Amino acid sequence: MKVKALDTYKRLNVQDNELKRIPEQGEEFDVTKERYKVLTSNNSYNEVFVEAVKEIVETATKKVKTEKAAKSNVKKLK
Repeated sequence: MKVKALDTYKRLNVQDNELKRIPEQGEEFDVTKERYKVLTSNNSYNEVFVEAVKEIVETATKKVKTEKAAKSNVKKLK
């Protein structure tokens, strides 16, 4: 999961355990879902350190041409 660092690291002068440094505000890095929970709510500082970065997922669309069966004009014989 990609996250963006907030100013909380600098304001509290807290070093990130995984990065082993204080990230700059706006710096983007990857974390696990468990680590995201710690950085946003479940920490001893009761502060939010990161915000999730919305990733744009592009989906490919394929136009399928369908062939329509030609109507046959068959006359019924009596």
